[in-house]
Amino acid sequence: MSIAVERVKLPNGYWVDGVHFREAELRMLTGADEEFMVESANAMLPVTWTHALLSRCITHLNGVEAVTPLTVASLTVGDREALLLHLRRLTFGERMQCTLTCPQSDCGELMDLELKVSDLLQPPNPDPAPVYEFTVEKDGSRYRILFHLPTGMDQEAAARQAHIDIQTAAEVLLRRCVADVVGEDDNRLVWSSELLLDLPARMAELDPQAELVLNLTCPVCGEAFSSIFDACAYVMQETGADLNVLYREVHLLALYYHWSETEIMSMNTSKRRRYLNLLLDSVSSQE
Repeated sequence: MSIAVERVKLPNGYWVDGVHFREAELRMLTGADEEFMVESANAMLPVTWTHALLSRCITHLNGVEAVTPLTVASLTVGDREALLLHLRRLTFGERMQCTLTCPQSDCGELMDLELKVSDLLQPPNPDPAPVYEFTVEKDGSRYRILFHLPTGMDQEAAARQAHIDIQTAAEVLLRRCVADVVGEDDNRLVWSSELLLDLPARMAELDPQAELVLNLTCPVCGEAFSSIFDACAYVMQETGADLNVLYREVHLLALYYHWSETEIMSMNTSKRRRYLNLLLDSVSSQE
């Protein structure tokens, strides 16, 4: 069965032999992908799970012979977040339903929120670069910091460190991203955490897709608060609830349409669910 494929533009892009690319081809989720997502969710870190899932659904990256989890891990965090959002939109549509809880201890109101993928996708970086320069001043001296935007590999290394010592996870991420620190006399400096205090904010400016912050107001208590939208967590929760549900859907479609398991599991998720809804409507109308 043919599966819809869409070409999407990455916010930052990647370099192959000095050539910049920023387009990817992405296909919709299938039942086989859902099965993988549920079975592997507890065995992998969320960041590793993201690499594996996207490597299954990215059909082509310009300049890359084969898309693997390592290929996806080399993309910036913002590019991966954008790909997850595109994957969700391509499979299920533009609108996303969320439920949030007011963080105020004396409120705790549950809020239903409808988001649109198009509102969450950030504009492409107008001037992407493999290495950026950031100048800071300290004690009357100027220093040039050369760094790259965090990639999936950097994020994964920080996540693994967080399981050991969460306090040093952020430092692990920065150490991996900083290529050099150069003083006014072009002297290379040793690692200095104090010089890098403003670097995370600069990274966020260059890659706003990497961490989406929703600014909200509770309709009951009127308190304003912010919440980070995690595309990985949203997709995991939406598609990976229960294998029994997936297998029940496959069973019903196979029973009534006489399709094989392979045919049903290779069908894109949206199409499978449309057939299932038609089947359930037909059965209920006959009762």
